[in-house]
Amino acid sequence: MRITDAGRVYIETARKILDLEHQMETSLTDIAGNRAGSLIIGAAPYRAASMMPQIAMVFQKVHPGMHLIIREGTTAELVEGMEHGEFDLTITLLPVDTRMFKWEKVVEEELILAVPVSYPTFTANILEERKYPAIDARIIDGGKLVTLTEMQHMQRQLSNILLEKKIAIQPAAVVKSLEAQIEMVKAGVGMALVPSGIERFCTDSSVVFYSFKDPLPRREVVVMWRRDRKLPRVAEELKDIIHSIVW
Repeated sequence: MRITDAGRVYIETARKILDLEHQMETSLTDIAGNRAGSLIIGAAPYRAASMMPQIAMVFQKVHPGMHLIIREGTTAELVEGMEHGEFDLTITLLPVDTRMFKWEKVVEEELILAVPVSYPTFTANILEERKYPAIDARIIDGGKLVTLTEMQHMQRQLSNILLEKKIAIQPAAVVKSLEAQIEMVKAGVGMALVPSGIERFCTDSSVVFYSFKDPLPRREVVVMWRRDRKLPRVAEELKDIIHSIVW
């Protein structure tokens, strides 16, 4: 079964109507002085768990009568949702389509290596501007790594890096989320290339982290919104809150 041409027209029109309705509700909330209502923010599941609790806590203190609606999705789903006006703001990664969206940088994530504590310790050096003791990337050549599915933006990026550096790995397991990936490392299934910040999910000592001497490309996390849509005042305040938190 597939959608007809008439169905496509119906869906696109419905999305535009919903977009206009959402803009109207946002404007009415502004007029009411932001004493009640909600903001919709899109984020990947990992960021919803690692970043949004702090953001929501501060936002609630500033606007106790309002609340955040956090919708999770992949990078592609978040971009599509923004295109259709489903979110006020989205926390995502560069690059973004600047013809359609505006963005502001929030933080840079260093790509690091997560290793089960049961593995032998690697020889590492303490280097400036590295979060952890640094190792040579060639150390992981031939090693067993827990990876994400090729549908994930991060895994495609990592696959390109490994290909460029001529590093071959043995898949230990393939999972869909960063949270599952780090749990696999905790269990000793294999190592994993992960973004800095994942340590928030490792309160015990079951994982050892390493930086790289020759750093891998950093991931730039941004807050994004529609270029053709004026942000309501409360969304601007939320953006300021995101920037105010030390990541």
